[in-house]
Amino acid sequence: MSNNGLNIKITAPIVMVAILLVTLLVNSGCYNSKTGEVKVGGSISFELPVFPETGSHAVQIFSEMQYSPSYRSQEVPRLLPPEGSVPVTGAEVKILEVEALKALSMPDHDGSQAAKIYSVNCQVCHGQSLRGDGPITTLSSARGDGSKAYSGAAPVNLISERVNDLSDGEIFGYITWGGRPGLAAAARGKDSTSIMPQFGYLLNEEQRWQLVQYIRDQNK
Repeated sequence: MSNNGLNIKITAPIVMVAILLVTLLVNSGCYNSKTGEVKVGGSISFELPVFPETGSHAVQIFSEMQYSPSYRSQEVPRLLPPEGSVPVTGAEVKILEVEALKALSMPDHDGSQAAKIYSVNCQVCHGQSLRGDGPITTLSSARGDGSKAYSGAAPVNLISERVNDLSDGEIFGYITWGGRPGLAAAARGKDSTSIMPQFGYLLNEEQRWQLVQYIRDQNK
């Protein structure tokens, strides 16, 4: 007897039993066809393969992309680069102490792209005027009940006296680590729960210094 024949005889009954089991669970309302999650009573919970209502395959052994967990823009947890990875531009010294950040001086850099970098990365929250009134603060919820899509802490007013009193290095550090909460979390070795991304993973060092210069220019 060939191996293929042996496999068919072994697996066919298992598949039939699985289909029968899922059919019973679907009819009883215990099986979620989109996620494969099964809940029986209040204490039993497990997952089965996804059996979509439509499609070319009767049985999906692996969940399709549309059934996979997803995260909205700016939603945590964020997928960060692997620990210890180094960008092609070279490694950067991580500074987590506020006093050390205060000692940093703004290096010479080309600021020609500063406005564009701000527009792409910051304007959605801090607004075109930098006053913390970006589109995210007024966007309506998809629920259609009149509520706002964003209910977190208000974005910082970047032309306020509070920001103007910061040193260049402090502003650079807060951009790098995701604001004060992000810096504090990083200093403790914890994951940041701040809505502000840690731009140290998204923008290179020069781009972040360009943002510092842009904020300074708008405060004049």
